[in-house]
Amino acid sequence: MDKLLLKGLLFLVRLFAVGGIDSDRLQIILETKLLMDRRRPRANYSRQKNKEPKNPLLITLALYSFFGLMMALLIAFTSSLILSMILFHAYLLFMMSMTLITDFSSVLLDTTDNDVITPRPVNSRTVFLARLLHVLVYLLQFTIALGIFPLIAVFITYGLTAGFMAIFTILLTVGLAVFITYLLYILILRFGNEQKVKDIIAYFQIFMTLLFTAGYQLVPRLIDYDALVRTFSLHWYSYWLPPVWMAVSIEAFREFDFDGTHLLMILLAFTVPVVTFWLMIKYLAPSFARKLAIIQNSHQQTTTGKARQQHGRSISAIFSKWLCRSGSEKAGFEFVWKITGRDKGFKMQFYPGLGYILIFAFIIVFKSGKDIHTTMATMPQSELFLWLIYLPVFMVSSSIRIINTSENYQAAWLYYSAPIKFPGSILSGALKALLTKFFMPVFLIMFAFALFIWGPAIVDDFIFGFFNNLIIFLLIQVFSDHFLPFSQQQNIKVQSGRFAMVILQFAVIALLVGLHYLALKINWLVAGLVLPAATAQYFLIKKIASYRWKDMKI
Repeated sequence: MDKLLLKGLLFLVRLFAVGGIDSDRLQIILETKLLMDRRRPRANYSRQKNKEPKNPLLITLALYSFFGLMMALLIAFTSSLILSMILFHAYLLFMMSMTLITDFSSVLLDTTDNDVITPRPVNSRTVFLARLLHVLVYLLQFTIALGIFPLIAVFITYGLTAGFMAIFTILLTVGLAVFITYLLYILILRFGNEQKVKDIIAYFQIFMTLLFTAGYQLVPRLIDYDALVRTFSLHWYSYWLPPVWMAVSIEAFREFDFDGTHLLMILLAFTVPVVTFWLMIKYLAPSFARKLAIIQNSHQQTTTGKARQQHGRSISAIFSKWLCRSGSEKAGFEFVWKITGRDKGFKMQFYPGLGYILIFAFIIVFKSGKDIHTTMATMPQSELFLWLIYLPVFMVSSSIRIINTSENYQAAWLYYSAPIKFPGSILSGALKALLTKFFMPVFLIMFAFALFIWGPAIVDDFIFGFFNNLIIFLLIQVFSDHFLPFSQQQNIKVQSGRFAMVILQFAVIALLVGLHYLALKINWLVAGLVLPAATAQYFLIKKIASYRWKDMKI
């Protein structure tokens, strides 16, 4: 798709003979940029797979087209033009904004043109136009992927006039999304630094991954399908919503209705995006470029300043003192605690899974389809709290596998050069860090919610479940290959026999959860099993800490 768009744009450049532009060099620069785009891993691609796709961008566009197909079906089955167009333009504005914030950052924050192209015999007008056309190709690709199927649905359902008007409103909505993106970046840079921009972008990427992979579970349960056939009525706040402007404008031209309300909406729909686009070109884009250049020039000073911070003891140091015994175990605890807070690869793989806890809890609690008041009233008579006890470990257990790999795995030579007799102590410290940082907060939230619903009667269940969770977490490590934290390459091949290990892990988990369920039938048995469970997890952590080098995978 990008090649066709590039040929069309270059044809227009040559057709209008833009002065001072070297078209041959312009084409080479753009082809190189687009080739890099095709090879760059996308925000929603999982790094844990063994083989990366040849064109991650194409896969992303195909995924967006699939979401567009779902929106097209919604348009086709919604009887109200205004309501369907509001939903479509809200979807387009949201998706484009999120996409630009996550993937577009590599384009906006890319200043390599200044270092690589500018010193070459290429004039500034050619460099500027190459950057502009690169952005335009990028936007057109995602606009087509997101809007092609909904646009076809509009043509078929509401006719030619509505379809051609939708083309204009789609472009205007994309322009608003670009303005929102620039505005957000400038606000972040105004009150932060380049690293904060990258951190926020990383969290947006995590949010997008969670949204794409889990949205199909929640959206069907939240949509009121009866409301889709109702007509939409304007309220005072409708005049502040761009999707409403676009929808009413389409209706005005389709119905040829140009009363005061429709004219005002048309005025807002066509003037606000144009004005914001002019503001972006005139003020926001130059301001963003200057701010980014200043930050990059002062990057070394910022790094030096950060090195002078850190006077007090960190949270990880406090917890490691309480929970770890040996020095190597403390080192493993603090190392994993800090790296999991900094490494983008770990966050991208682990945080979406952590977010599934709330989604699965929602599905489990409201799977009956009853309204929230009925569900909450009948919940104390059920045993749903068992799900709340064991959901956290199902989600957090994936961190054991994720911390094995890193982009900087070559630095693992430090492990083998250190005078450590029992490397298992590093592993036990790492597991304690994962449990303390990720499992405990979620488990306490689940406990607070269950205590509110079921009362003090479930306290012993959560205490027993806590030690059961620790046993499950530690057994997963015992049954898995023993790698030191962040010591393996990300695309490492899957070892033979791993499937059998996974089956064994699930068998142990099912056994312990089933034991808890059966123990509920006898009042005193749950409390009586707490001490054996605590003893078992104690010996498991001791076993892991006693691993020697012969027990480790290198």
